[in-house]
Amino acid sequence: MSTALRRTAAVLVLLAGTALGFWVVFGPPHDWTGGMRLLKFALGLTSLGLISGSAWLMFPGSPDDDEDDDTTPHPMTGPLDAL
Repeated sequence: MSTALRRTAAVLVLLAGTALGFWVVFGPPHDWTGGMRLLKFALGLTSLGLISGSAWLMFPGSPDDDEDDDTTPHPMTGPLDAL
């Protein structure tokens, strides 16, 4: 997926998650009682999931990006490192 398309999708997902979150906080769900409170809770978690998903779309991580090789020594040493 191209970077521009991925970031555009991330912004759209972020806006959808933010809009859903604002609707849950400031909208009609305040009048929901009983079992509908669980739906309100699920919608709140969904908005948080959308916002987290947009961050994943914007900044994808891959195993190739990690540089944690135990075979090479760390180039910088500090005063608390054992010699």
